[in-house]
Amino acid sequence: MNLSTQLKELGLSPLNTLVGSAHNLYIMPFDTVNEYKGSIIADNFHYHYENNEFYRDLCKKKDVRPEDVKGFDDLTKIPLIPVQTFKQCDSHLLMTSKLNEVEFEMRSTGTSGIPSVSRRDRLTMDSAFDSVVTTYREFFKLSRGMGLFLFPPTEEMPEMGMVKALNVFAGLLDGSVNLVRKITFNPEKAVEVLQSWDGKHTRHIVGPPFLVYRLIKYCMDRNIKLNLEKNSFIITLGGWKRFTGEEIPRAEFNELCHEYLGVQSYNVRDMYGLVEANMLAVECHKQEKHIPPWSTFLCVTHTMS
Repeated sequence: MNLSTQLKELGLSPLNTLVGSAHNLYIMPFDTVNEYKGSIIADNFHYHYENNEFYRDLCKKKDVRPEDVKGFDDLTKIPLIPVQTFKQCDSHLLMTSKLNEVEFEMRSTGTSGIPSVSRRDRLTMDSAFDSVVTTYREFFKLSRGMGLFLFPPTEEMPEMGMVKALNVFAGLLDGSVNLVRKITFNPEKAVEVLQSWDGKHTRHIVGPPFLVYRLIKYCMDRNIKLNLEKNSFIITLGGWKRFTGEEIPRAEFNELCHEYLGVQSYNVRDMYGLVEANMLAVECHKQEKHIPPWSTFLCVTHTMS
C-alpha cells in the first residue's frame, strides 16, 4: 500500500498533507522525500490518465500506461505537456475537472508575449494556497512588519498569478500598501511611505525586480539612501525583459539594494513561479532556489529524427 492510498483511507488529501509538513520535508533525507513525491505524483498520473481523454490520448501516443508508473523512478516515463499548450485557445481540453467545477482562472505574466491560462477547481486552489503560505513561512518566517508592494492590487488584475501569489504576503504582515495603480508606479511616493514607517515597523519591499530597480534608480539620482531594518527583506518575483527590454547582473542588483535601501544581500530573495504547475521556487539565504518537495523537475533531451 503506497503513501497516497494510506492517506486516502484516513480521509486525508495526500498532497495537502505533504504541503502542511513543508518544514519536515525540506530537512528529510533526499531519498525519503523522493519516495513520498513519487507516490503522490504517480497516483495523480493514474487519476488524470483515467479521467482526462486528452491526456490519455497523449499517453497512448507515447505508449505509457498507469501500470508503467508506480513511483519516483518511473516519473521520467510520464508524458509532459508543453507550456505552449496552456497558451492555446483550446487549453480547456487540458482540464480533468468539468468547466462548471472551475473556481478560479489564473494567467501568467506572459513573459514570452502570450499568457498561459490555468484553470483550477476547489481542491487545486486548496493545494495552491496551502503551498504558497507554507513556502513563505519556511523561507521568510514572516509574521510582522509592513510591506511596500510594488505591484497592482488584486482588484485591478485578479487573474494574474504573480499578483495573486505576492498578495498572500499581506496576510503575514501587520499591513501593506500597493503602490502600482493602473500600471503606474510613483517612486517618490514609495520613498515617502518607507520613510513614514521608519522607527515604527520592519519594512519589506515585494515586487518584480524591474520596479525595485526603478525605486533604487530614483534614490540614486537624488542621492537618497534609506536604511531599512536588519530583518527587512526585498522579495522579487517576475522577469525583466517583458517590461524593460534589459536587465542588470544579480550581484550588481544586490549591491544597489544594500547601498541605497540598506538591505543585506542575503535578504534579497528572488522567486520563480510556474503558473501552469502551481509551483513557487524560493531562494534561501544563500540565494539558491529550492524546488518544493512536492514538485519535481525532469530533464528532457530532444533528439532530431
